[in-house]
Parts: sequence; C-alpha cells; structure tokens
Amino acid sequence: MWGIRNLRKKIFIVIGVIVGLILLDQIYLHIWLSTPTTPFQRSLHLDDVRQLLRAGDDTGVTIILFDPVILHAWSKNQHVSAPGACIFLCHVIGPLSFAITAAQIRDRPVFLGRLAQLGFTVTLFESSEGERSHVFLIRQGSPLHLVVLHMRSAGYVRQYALEGPPHNLAQVKQYITKDTWNQMRLDRAYDRFSTKEARIDEVDLTVPSNIPAFIIDHRNSQFIPCNESRAGYYNLKYLKDETPEDVRFKHKAWKLLAKVTTLMEQLKIPFWLSSGTCLGFFRQCDIIPWAKDIDIGVFIEDYKPNLIEEFEKRGLRLKHKFGRVSDSFELSFMEEDIKLDIFFFYTEGATMWNGGTQARTGKKYKYVFPAFTLCWTEFLDIKVRIPCQTEEYIRANYGPSWFMPVHHWDWKTSPPNVKENGVWPKEEWPEVIVVKLDTENSPNPAS
Repeated sequence: MWGIRNLRKKIFIVIGVIVGLILLDQIYLHIWLSTPTTPFQRSLHLDDVRQLLRAGDDTGVTIILFDPVILHAWSKNQHVSAPGACIFLCHVIGPLSFAITAAQIRDRPVFLGRLAQLGFTVTLFESSEGERSHVFLIRQGSPLHLVVLHMRSAGYVRQYALEGPPHNLAQVKQYITKDTWNQMRLDRAYDRFSTKEARIDEVDLTVPSNIPAFIIDHRNSQFIPCNESRAGYYNLKYLKDETPEDVRFKHKAWKLLAKVTTLMEQLKIPFWLSSGTCLGFFRQCDIIPWAKDIDIGVFIEDYKPNLIEEFEKRGLRLKHKFGRVSDSFELSFMEEDIKLDIFFFYTEGATMWNGGTQARTGKKYKYVFPAFTLCWTEFLDIKVRIPCQTEEYIRANYGPSWFMPVHHWDWKTSPPNVKENGVWPKEEWPEVIVVKLDTENSPNPAS
C-alpha cells in the first residue's frame, strides 16, 4: 500500500516538472516573439547591402564599408570564400556600418529619396551643431548604419556622436548591443584616407586602402571638442582687452605648436597638450596670453634619442635638459622668444607623473596625476591630443579653482599635485642638469 502511494507521488512530481518546463518554454517563446528585434534575432540580408549600393550608384554617392570588425576579419582571411555563402558581412553583431561624406549628402539630396524608393525606412540623425551625423536603414534584415563623415580644414575627418530625438534613439537602440551603443555615442576623428575596391561575399565594395592603419586609427579615434559655451562664459567673466604684445605671443605660440605637431608626427612620437596649454584649451579654447610658453606631454616609452637633434635641425634651440630617461626627464626648447616645454610622463601604479628639477639647487620635484588615456581634439585649427579625462587632469595640476585666472604661479609650490622628490647628487649634475641658456627652469607656468 505504501509502495503504491510513493509511486503515485513520484509520478505526480515528474508530471508537475514536465508541465512546468512546458509552461516555462511557452512563456519564454512568448517573450521572445513579443520583444523588439535584436541583432541576435534578425540577421543581415545581403540584398539590403546590394540595394544600398544600388542607391549609391544611381545617385553618384560613394559608400565605404566602415566596420572595423568586418574589415579586420576579411583582411586577415581574404582567401576564404564559398560560392553563395555570406562569410563576413552576415556575422556582424549589431548594424553593419558604412560611411558616406557630408558633402555627398548635401550635394546629392536625391540619395535619401532613392533609398526610400528601394524600400528602406530611413532614420536620419543630426549632431547638436546641426550637422547630419548618422543614418539608419531598415528593410528586410538587421539595420544598416551609415556614418556621415565631415572633412575638416585641420586635415582630419570628423565623426559626430549619435544623438537626437528620444523616440528615434529608442527605435535604433533596440537593434544595438550595449557595447556598440556606447561606441556610437562617442565623437571620433580619423586621418584622411584613400579607398580601393574589394569583393567581399560576392559583393563589390569600397574599403579603406590601408585597412590595418584604419583599424588602428579607429581604435584611437575618440574626439573631445572644445567647450565653446564654457569658453564664452570665461571670456565674458574674466577676459580683459588683450594687448598687442599678447596678440603677438599667441600668434607665435600657435605657429610653434603647429611646427611641433608636424615634427612629432614625422618622428612618430605621440604627444598631448599639458599644463598651461591644456588649461587654456579646456577653459577658454585658446592659448593663455600671459603663459609665455607651450607645454606638451609625452610618455617616456615614446621618447626617441634623435628628438633633440631633429628639433635643432629645424631651428628649435635646446634650452635645457633635466633628469635622465629613467627618472624625471624633461626638455625645453626656444624658437625666437617662445619656449616649448616637453614633460615626460612615467606610470606608477594607478598614477602617472612627470618630474621637475631646480637647476640652481638640484632639487627634484614630482607632479602626480590620476592615470589617463589620450583623445583627439581640434585646438586653434590643429588636430592634437589631450587627456581624455581632461577635467581630472586639470584639477590635479591646478586644483578646484582652475577656472579662475592666476597671473603669479610658482612651479615649485603652486600646483596641488607637486611633491618634493629628493635631490640630484652633485656628481651627477653634469649629466642631469644641462642648461644652455641662463634662465631658471619653470615647468608649470602661470594659469
């Protein structure tokens, strides 16, 4: 009797488990069917790509494959092919990205109309500056994404962040992974590039000529524009009438920065705006007229021994050389009466630092910053790098009152991130304190 009851109990439990699993499966299926389409549920249709290219051909618009993941995979495996198979283009997570230029959209407005005629739903986005920035196209498969590229007079190509009306963003976001969404919300800047023709998955496409260089450029392309609103407020609140001397200095300093940018590019040494020059960019989108120098930063790993020789060949006279490559290295050059300071940065745990040396006493100083990465910006029509964490960098060097102008600045005591760091032994001075002009070292100018 008890055996029969136990058997019935086990049967009821098994049936309950089976019914529960069936119900869970039905609930999951209902959720799956009612959830907006995602990139994992809706695959790319090659015919959508062909129709996009057809619209370009019909209207004279060049459409460039702009997806770094697909370009990387194809460039490494060009020999892989199978008739009728979609090996590369159909395996993108999120929308497949192409690029067109803003000039083509402006000069050939029939392009967007042609896309609609071919069955695409067209969602167009504009930047906060009123520039067309992104186009999303939905037809049969997963969306296609067009990045609108803007050619800038400073010699680079600008991509604006994805922003726009909430309902349009919500419509697009449902097709995009979190990582892709975060990437699309960034401003970007690229070197200008040429293109070539390529056949991928039996589709004739236009791609960047140097794909490895493009992929590296894309990886390091984040762009931070100068905040014109902040600069306008600063100028309204603090800026006095500039003297003719101030105007002359700013012009000379701009010429020096442009020259240094070219030289460092030729030497393949990345640098960024540092100290007072970075503060001028961030606070007022301009050179601080009373700073009297240009300041840049370089990671010590990027230093090249021929830097001094190449600079002097081009008319930049070495003013001083302090420290050694392994410790507190810094260089200063002069062109006419404008000084260029190059501060070399070292990584130490979660911080980065550059050194300072007092020539008269041999005292060493250390300026400590939170670890940072590098982004691009446009500063006075020059494409240059800045710390991505710009405000944290400025606050470390100038404190919470960085927005207020300071005309009197002591590089040894004024910066909140300065620390004494020992003294160079006198027997090492001939190596670590090389002064070619009779002036005291001042690594951090007035702010």
